[in-house]
Amino acid sequence: MVDIGSSNGTLVNGKLVRTHKLRSGDRIVFGAQGGPEVKFEVDNTGKFAAVGKAGNGHSPRGPQVPYGAPPPGHKELPPSQDAAALAREAQMKIAQARVMSGGQPSGQTMFIMADTLQKVETATQRRSGKKWKKVVATVVLLAFAGFGVMGFIIWEQKQQIEKIVHKKDGIDKQIQKIQLQMQLESDPEKLQALEDQLTLLTGKAQAAIGELEQKDKAAATKAEDSGDDLDRAIRRILRKFEADTYAVPPIFKDRLKYYIEQKTNNKTYLKQVYARKQQYWPIIVKEFSALGLPEEIAFVAWQESNFDPFAQTPVGARGMWQFMDFTARKYGLKVSENWRHGGYDERTDVKKETHVAAKYLYDLLAQFGGDSFMLAIASYNKGEYGMLRVLREVGFRKDQRDFWHLYRLKKLPEETMEYVPQILAAAIICNDPKKYGLE
Repeated sequence: MVDIGSSNGTLVNGKLVRTHKLRSGDRIVFGAQGGPEVKFEVDNTGKFAAVGKAGNGHSPRGPQVPYGAPPPGHKELPPSQDAAALAREAQMKIAQARVMSGGQPSGQTMFIMADTLQKVETATQRRSGKKWKKVVATVVLLAFAGFGVMGFIIWEQKQQIEKIVHKKDGIDKQIQKIQLQMQLESDPEKLQALEDQLTLLTGKAQAAIGELEQKDKAAATKAEDSGDDLDRAIRRILRKFEADTYAVPPIFKDRLKYYIEQKTNNKTYLKQVYARKQQYWPIIVKEFSALGLPEEIAFVAWQESNFDPFAQTPVGARGMWQFMDFTARKYGLKVSENWRHGGYDERTDVKKETHVAAKYLYDLLAQFGGDSFMLAIASYNKGEYGMLRVLREVGFRKDQRDFWHLYRLKKLPEETMEYVPQILAAAIICNDPKKYGLE
């Protein structure tokens, strides 16, 4: 302390001084005639505080709290306990980050540890001066001990996930084997027995995916999206048709692949068909959306006529949607008796015939059920009454009145079994025009 020339002098412990090296506990009086008095103290952080009173001996503002000290009555934890608490907090944050990232490394561990060590350093320096390095070492050991336990838990979870995936892969191989047997089998009873086995195995495979989802959603998603690009494209289309199935018959995929190649083989004609599709698609979307139908079902028009409004067959079907004259009249279109010889025929009116096509498909769905889009497509080829006869033969249960059930049991005519994959082939091509050179 230095007295720079005060008029009344400065007393330290009762002695008049000009310069003095202060020590904790020294009493300082400013002015020899009963001036203000303070007590000089140094706390454990190395900072000083002055606890003072006025010249009359009374505290000017009540008891003074040293700078940086906790409030009166506060009980601090020892540095080692405080470090342990911070270590546990770090473990919890890292575990939470791991959970948020689906059980995978979150990339946050080093940031959390750096933040924790900074907190430990600040807390222990405040309380124990130079001993903070020892406490930091303690928190690192405690934290990494926790990481070891957490690492074992993660390892164990990974082993469980691998076990479930292995089990599912085994079930998938059995499913594939049964499906191949069904392709070669023609006896109805044997086909039904194989179908029952397939249903049981499919349930087990889906249960395995459910187990995966509880442990790791990313692993479950990966298991569901297994297969090649065509498998994934098929699943996307089927979901839109509300006809998703765990096990698409291999023969169906083979035929679908064949028709994609067939439709894309002649690039010049493919572009002509696609240009017509683009021209009439806004009309189709408007009419189908009005009845709540997915627009993909409208690819029936590609298979029926290549989107040609004037297409005509020898048996009398005409227009983009290929209605027979009597069916067109039933739905309100005007078709004269001499339409073959230049008479009036509204089947060539794209807007009117598309309106009728949407209504016809809507009626099929109302008859077969809202989740029977594949049956509706098949009925467009086989005819609604022919499909009703097939459904009466197989039974009334929902699982029996399913396109895939009829397909695997070979209850549909070959023409119809070939018709449906052609519709899906057109939808897959148009859903990815860039891949097929259309854009």
